[in-house]
Amino acid sequence: MGKKKNFPFSGQHIDHIKPVDKPFDTFFIIKRTTTSNESFHTVSPFLVERAVTAHLGITKSTRKLRSGDLLIEVATRKQAEQIIKLKSLDNIPVAVSAHATLNSSKGVVSCGELLNVPIEEILKGFQP
Repeated sequence: MGKKKNFPFSGQHIDHIKPVDKPFDTFFIIKRTTTSNESFHTVSPFLVERAVTAHLGITKSTRKLRSGDLLIEVATRKQAEQIIKLKSLDNIPVAVSAHATLNSSKGVVSCGELLNVPIEEILKGFQP
């Protein structure tokens, strides 16, 4: 029997911690790149779905935004790499970019025990 491990104050005991791969963007915006500022409002949803599935496979979700752009949520890193390289959907020229806010999260950590701990030590504690 080995030495007993100390666990965090939260009371959670995690037996098996898997190494986490580097995170990747999962939400992407697809915009039409035309000189007349056209959007996907006039494009058939069936054509869009066939084109997205042909290039990426089955995605988590595909939505048309009020702006007429497409919001695509991918399921895998491979799909994320493929969608960034996308230049056209069924002969419609497009520009792809990661969504500005959906790929990140913000939060507040509050813990009374951290009140007298230096900020550098707290930041180090949150590193993987």
